[in-house]
Parts: sequence; C-alpha cells; structure tokens
Amino acid sequence: MLPSDLKEAESNVYESVQSYFLSNSEQSFLSINLKFDGLRLNPIIFRLSNKLTEIKYDNILLWADAGGAALAKRDNPELASKIFTFKEFINSTDLSNSILLVCSPQPYDIEMFEQVCSHAKSNVIMINGKLEDPIVGIGSVGREMRKRFAKKWKVLYFVQPLSMGALLKRYPNDWELFKLNNNGYSFVKSFINRPDDETIILNL
Repeated sequence: MLPSDLKEAESNVYESVQSYFLSNSEQSFLSINLKFDGLRLNPIIFRLSNKLTEIKYDNILLWADAGGAALAKRDNPELASKIFTFKEFINSTDLSNSILLVCSPQPYDIEMFEQVCSHAKSNVIMINGKLEDPIVGIGSVGREMRKRFAKKWKVLYFVQPLSMGALLKRYPNDWELFKLNNNGYSFVKSFINRPDDETIILNL
C-alpha cells in the first residue's frame, strides 16, 4: 500500500529499518529515498535518529560539509552531540561502531563518502542520497568506481510520485507500481528489481 502522507511514509520507514535489522546481522549499506518536492530532510532524520535510539540502536548523524552539520545542530540542539561532518567521522576513533544516518550525499561528495563507509563498522543508512550523476566530468575509471560503490547499496524504502502514478519499494517487499486514476492510486504490478522509465511508461 502507498503511504497516504509523510507521517505514514516515515512510519513505514521505521518498520522497514527495524525489520531489516532483526533479520540481518552483517554490516549493510542501506538507502532510504522519499522523493517528495520541497521536503525538509533534517526533521525526518532527527525523528529517525530518535526512533532508533528508542529501540536501543546507537546512532550518529552525518552531513558532508560543515555548513550542513552546523545548521542541523542549530535546528536540533538536543542532538548536537551526535552530529558530525564526514571529515570529523573519518578522523574519529570512537564513533565507528554507531549506526550512521547520512543526510543526502551528492555525487561530488562520493570520494569522502566512500572513506566514511570504509571507516564505519556498523550499518550505514543513506537518506535521499544521489550517488551517480552522468553530468559530472569524470573518466571511465571514475564512473566504474562509482557504479561499483552504488551497487553496494540495498534499498530499504523508496517512494516516488510519478506523473501518472507512483513507485514504491518497502523492505522486505518487491518494487510496486501504482497507477493514478479518478479514485486515487491502484496497484498495477510488482518487480523484483527497480523498473526503468520505459517499463514504468509501458505499464502505466
């Protein structure tokens, strides 16, 4: 089922995260994507952090740059002691066992983000990250490295409104495509792997 609003989507995210942690003990690289226009990410990450703390999962929050981390500390002083930049985390010796909640890393952050992932000893959860960008001017070797890095990630939760429907992935379920009609959204089809644009258009 598609979430009816952001609150329900967040509730689904918590369920997917908890379900994954209960059934997987090895270190994992996990992604959450809420593809809503104008979304304010910081409050969502703060709520996810508090939820994980409630269920006894120690976690810290990472931003790629000092500006983003400073803004997050200002927005939520109660969590300030758990907020770090990529560089601070890489240079730390006592943070690597915590679950990492990483706010929206971009293609230009990749090099340092890979170092973050190498330094981490626990699960890494990337929220609204973007790992591949065909516009960024890098050679074929760089592109291959990025593709390899991108393939490490398992999608825990993904929701995206489309012009004629919506796409949903909610661990442990498959990808699900919904069509928008006069009565709202109706389920169309499920896919083991994320459907590409052409497949989506054909099915809508």
